Amino acid sequence: MRHLFLFDVDGVLVEARGYLRALQDTVAHFAQRMGVGDPVLTEDEVRTGEAHGLTSEWDSAPAYILTLLIERLRREPSLLIPARWEDALAVLAASPLPLSHPDYMALIVQVGARRADFGETALAVRAVLWDDAQSLPVAQREAVGAILDELLTDTHNFYSAPITRYFQHLVIGSEGIAQTYNIAPYFETRPYLLEYDVAELASDAAAQLRDAAAAGRIWPVIYTARPSLPPNGAAIAARGYSPEAELAQQLVGLEAWPLIGLGQLQWLAARRGGQMAQMVKPSPVQALAAIGAAVGPETAALEAAWNFYRTGELQKPLAGLGPTTVHIFEDTLGGMRAVFNAVEALRMAGMDMHCQLYGVAPAAGAKAMLFLEHHIPTYNSINTAVAAALQCI
Repeated sequence: MRHLFLFDVDGVLVEARGYLRALQDTVAHFAQRMGVGDPVLTEDEVRTGEAHGLTSEWDSAPAYILTLLIERLRREPSLLIPARWEDALAVLAASPLPLSHPDYMALIVQVGARRADFGETALAVRAVLWDDAQSLPVAQREAVGAILDELLTDTHNFYSAPITRYFQHLVIGSEGIAQTYNIAPYFETRPYLLEYDVAELASDAAAQLRDAAAAGRIWPVIYTARPSLPPNGAAIAARGYSPEAELAQQLVGLEAWPLIGLGQLQWLAARRGGQMAQMVKPSPVQALAAIGAAVGPETAALEAAWNFYRTGELQKPLAGLGPTTVHIFEDTLGGMRAVFNAVEALRMAGMDMHCQLYGVAPAAGAKAMLFLEHHIPTYNSINTAVAAALQCI
């Protein structure tokens, strides 16, 4: 039996304090620009949002900010705003009105309930917010509709998504912005990922995993919704590819492991004419690519994943895996389900595939509750999960 170990990053290998702080500061920045004060986004709200599928800050930041926008307009039905985001911010700043804390939890639950209907989280966010905007007067509603389109149509495009652009300045810092995106940074800042992130994987657990991989007992891979560089072996310039996943690998001492992050999916989307949002988890494409990358080249694994997703045909490195158990280390139900569904699809295609689930979450909280409801074994740290996994292979 071959044992593949698939590790998520944020909330599993790394305590993503940098992303949390950057998300909170991004929401606070645009709240101040809207003149609504500083209704602080709490960590509990962020973690609950992650548990319900708001796992990418590129989607969740505009979701929270646009919730504030709609609530601000609801308080003053006569206030007319332009249908462009920057112009609307100027009008709102000229007419400040501090808000109490918005009902982010209602947004979170509704987005979680509708993600399956849309496939892409940003589309589910737009649908929920558009429903919420129906209570506004017609003129306000029309402007909000245009702004929803502007901010949510392509949240993963740094150059066209203004909230993502601000968030990225905080995450990778001003020097990182210049190097990654080839633009002059809008302001000076140190990267939050270096300032605030904390390794969750202990050094001795990392050493045990490296030893198990070297001995051929496990085939590890890291998969994440973090931006990353292009896949190893791809002859492509790295402009626009932000090495955030690689920073996490460095932090936990697993730099040599294969990786399937947003950069690898971005490369695949460019080659195959697909949308990256169709490929990142909860889509099975990223999970299929991670399974393939554990045993073969990243580029071939990505091509095989897309081919299987589109046609149902198997090719190497997915083909010929033999009896395989995929051990999934995840902190969200959506990410875990994506890998489980990928394994089930391979099993239905005739492969001898099995799953072993490891929910990583604090004993109390929304994530642990969801794992409990779905009868998923839960561990309070990645270190205890790794110890349990290594004992059973």
